[in-house]
Amino acid sequence: MSMEIAKEKAENQTWRDLPLELLISVMTNLEIEDNVRASAVCKPWYEAAVSVRITDQPPWLMYFPMSRNSYEFYNPSNSKRHTKELPKSLAGSKVRYSKDGWLLMCKSISTDFVLFNPFTMDLVVLPDLELWHGYQLVGFSCAPTSSDCVVLIIKDYDPGHVTIRTWSPGETTWTSMQVSSQFLDAKRNYVVFSNGLFYCFNLRNSLAGFDPSLRTWNVLDISPPVCPDHIDDESWYEGKFMVGYKGDVFLICTFGNAEPLVFKLDLTLRVWVKKENIGSLTIFGSINSCESRTYVHEGLLRDSIYFPKLCDNENRCVTYSFDEGRYHPRREHNVNWGKQPSSENIWIEPPENALELI
Repeated sequence: MSMEIAKEKAENQTWRDLPLELLISVMTNLEIEDNVRASAVCKPWYEAAVSVRITDQPPWLMYFPMSRNSYEFYNPSNSKRHTKELPKSLAGSKVRYSKDGWLLMCKSISTDFVLFNPFTMDLVVLPDLELWHGYQLVGFSCAPTSSDCVVLIIKDYDPGHVTIRTWSPGETTWTSMQVSSQFLDAKRNYVVFSNGLFYCFNLRNSLAGFDPSLRTWNVLDISPPVCPDHIDDESWYEGKFMVGYKGDVFLICTFGNAEPLVFKLDLTLRVWVKKENIGSLTIFGSINSCESRTYVHEGLLRDSIYFPKLCDNENRCVTYSFDEGRYHPRREHNVNWGKQPSSENIWIEPPENALELI
């Protein structure tokens, strides 16, 4: 081949002529929204984009019957339900937080916390809190099987002070610190661990961050999300959910049967940015646990939020689709919760071998 022909061929090459290996390398580093856009360019780009997409396993829905001596899983991928007995030591306990397939639990008349894996039945008993009643925010960073696990419990022990206690695997006591702060005013457990920080949200729409490695607590100078004119103050303070996804933090605000509002935290601009939709994300929201996924099982909707029930007088799973602009019951997931309070329903991440364990 002459130099002239080779030069002309090189000049006529387009992006679609890139080798498949190079295309795959590029697609691997794209965010999901960009991956979807790139897949529409041409057939080679579509093949490369689809080849690196990972289908996330959706979380399972978990609830406790009124007897509180057992619990039930619901797998939204196949609409099947599975029941297991609680360990006797946990009978009557309530879930306070869920992450990485583990539950942080305690009994209402006790401050003895435990970490429990309802799939493997593994149990980690945390040190006694010495009758430290009145905690308001609780959470943990990751599964206790990791040395990076940090359990966080916060309360306003004295007026004008916030008391923070943490525990990590291998420790025999809680580590405690007290800081001057007027932050806490929380009825729900708004805690998300993201980028090495615990983000905590309160009813006054203030946001604070706790860094477990530096042991620092800061009420962040973040402009609160803007309340729409048609929403009354009481509704604005209730019905919120916080969830993280790959370093991002989202706030979902619900108002009965009205359209939910979604805000994304922008730390650079120090503001909550209202989103018209959530793109390829699917969010699973409940009071004590929120999960987020992309490329979920094809039977589930993207750009949607799944709720165990919208309010206590509902009796089955409800989905809000931003694409359709409406709520609708998921008939294919027709789980009748009866009079079960919505606070008793928890989204939980199942292990890959969940079906073998149940």
